[in-house]
Amino acid sequence: MRTLVSSCLAALCALALSDHALAQDPTVDTGRGPSRVFGDSGQMALSSDVALLIQRSSQDTTTIQFAPAADYFVAHNFSIGGVILVDYTQSNESDSTRFGIGPRVGYNLAITDMLGVWPKLGFSYSHTSTSTDVDTDDDQVLTRSASGDHFTLNLFAPVMFHPVPHFFVGFGPFLDTDLSGDNKTTTFGGRLALGGWFEI
Repeated sequence: MRTLVSSCLAALCALALSDHALAQDPTVDTGRGPSRVFGDSGQMALSSDVALLIQRSSQDTTTIQFAPAADYFVAHNFSIGGVILVDYTQSNESDSTRFGIGPRVGYNLAITDMLGVWPKLGFSYSHTSTSTDVDTDDDQVLTRSASGDHFTLNLFAPVMFHPVPHFFVGFGPFLDTDLSGDNKTTTFGGRLALGGWFEI
């Protein structure tokens, strides 16, 4: 696991220190004078990261997820930020609520003014509470509760599309892997990011 974390940090550092041949110029001539583009220092990006869940089950399951994020570009294309996760899942007689928060760093690698890749590496702490209704032999319902804490490594590498200034849509692979606890799990899939940015 230390090797994975070290490799991820090294990759982000290499991107930040690499040649800027593919990087966006902080200004673009739009025909109406220079205009700032995404990734320049002093910008704040606000977004919501939503996981794409593909599931086949005979049980009736409902999942609601809310994950607002904020990232600030402290230098050209290099961002520091954080994300908050609120997750609720209800399945038959069981329901689960998860709350998480954590920091992250990222590097915006621009390909064109409208297209780029913005990989982000972070760590998060989350607390999960689960309650389950169990039918007993005497036709009574017993509710059992459990909770757990997790420290997780988070990787997200969306391909970013900027259709208009100050707005972006991104989609790409994510990987979340537990770093603590006895029952470590790894989750991966696709995630959608919607948001915008402004200068502060």
